[in-house]
Amino acid sequence: MMFTSRLTILALLAFLVGANAACATCQETLSVNGVVTYKLVTSSWNMMNGFVDCNYMDKKGDEVTCEYEESGVFKDGDSNMCPQNSRKNIFGC
Repeated sequence: MMFTSRLTILALLAFLVGANAACATCQETLSVNGVVTYKLVTSSWNMMNGFVDCNYMDKKGDEVTCEYEESGVFKDGDSNMCPQNSRKNIFGC
């Protein structure tokens, strides 16, 4: 009985850690009208506010910056170009 309780608690803790481990990550490209136009140049995670910054550039040198909350929700940047939700990293932050 005691062994079963410990396994149950351990399984529950492992599930909770895994469920909350995903973090926002930058997409490799941004598309305009279905055509890949911007490529990811840099990405960074700001530990102070938990935001992920994604910086993109096209062949002409034009830049687009997208900022996402740790949960993957769009926070700031070019709202016409940036997806409203980012990809999620299943391996955690």
